[in-house]
Amino acid sequence: MHFPGWCQVSRAVEMTDDLLPPAPRRVNDPNRVRERHTRIDVVVPVYNKMAFLREAVGSIDDAAAAHGDTHVWLVDNGSTDESYELLNDEFGRRARARVLRLMSGTIAAVRNFGASHGTAPIISFIDCDCVVPADYFTRLEAVMAETAAEGTGCAVILPPNPTWVEAVWNRMHDDGADGERTWINSANFAVRREIFERIGGFNEACETDEDTEICYRIRRAGGRLVSDRRLAVAHLDNAKTLGAFFRKERWRATGMFSTLAIGSIDKATIMMTAHTLALLAAVAVAILAPVGVWIRFPVATVLVLVVPVTTVLYRRRSSVARFGVVPGIVLYEIFYLARVCALAIIINRARRARP
Repeated sequence: MHFPGWCQVSRAVEMTDDLLPPAPRRVNDPNRVRERHTRIDVVVPVYNKMAFLREAVGSIDDAAAAHGDTHVWLVDNGSTDESYELLNDEFGRRARARVLRLMSGTIAAVRNFGASHGTAPIISFIDCDCVVPADYFTRLEAVMAETAAEGTGCAVILPPNPTWVEAVWNRMHDDGADGERTWINSANFAVRREIFERIGGFNEACETDEDTEICYRIRRAGGRLVSDRRLAVAHLDNAKTLGAFFRKERWRATGMFSTLAIGSIDKATIMMTAHTLALLAAVAVAILAPVGVWIRFPVATVLVLVVPVTTVLYRRRSSVARFGVVPGIVLYEIFYLARVCALAIIINRARRARP
């Protein structure tokens, strides 16, 4: 199906052994009739992730085989690191997988392109650096049936041996709850095809934040979004250093205004605006305030830290996981600075686009 005009850190929770139920036991009975399953199309966007493909896509393919009625669409977006070649060599000949290629377009366009090749009533979008449980699609089918939700998924979880950057950011966003949501991360997101096609799929104009935008339209169309930890998957390619964290959040924030067209703006953008004003006030106090330096610089420091500290205190109340306050403040200071830099990029692009 073609979607005219609509086609384009993740928050995470830390996995513990009691988060997920054990996989069902298999009975080797040759006379047993195979269970009938709801068909599922899995769309996996790929761009320069060769280091993770064997483990992540391998787990998706294995889970698809275990389910029995799942087809995997691997959509390369013009990779330059031999990801496309690896996909063809490792998975192109497998019965339940097909390798596609879309050389240009946003991540939303890639997801829509993959979805358009299938007809299954459930579409599962999983990023190519996510490792899924062996019975993931059986769990997905059960969650969709039990909740009758139009969309579902779960925040991604930590990989083994995470760095402190991964671990602290992860724990700050773990609210420990299942249930209805206003937004589900498209790295691990499933939706009923009927509503997906009715609303026109992902918005291809969105460079980032395409998941926030489509979730808004699903809810506006009367759909429900439900998060369920049975669907937790491990995300391998998190930002592992402060520099990588800054670059990833700066890129993500370039789509911070994608929801303005639908009359919405996210909390992070509101807090970034407050942080920007606080930074300007801090500079003004440090340079221009007619008071001594022992007053100016403490006041300027408070202004620089007020928004990150407020955010971390809020996260301490809402998160079920323990994390250090100081590392959390450091990460949120970098997070908001990355968004300020992204705002400068957006303004510069707008200037260049003027006739």
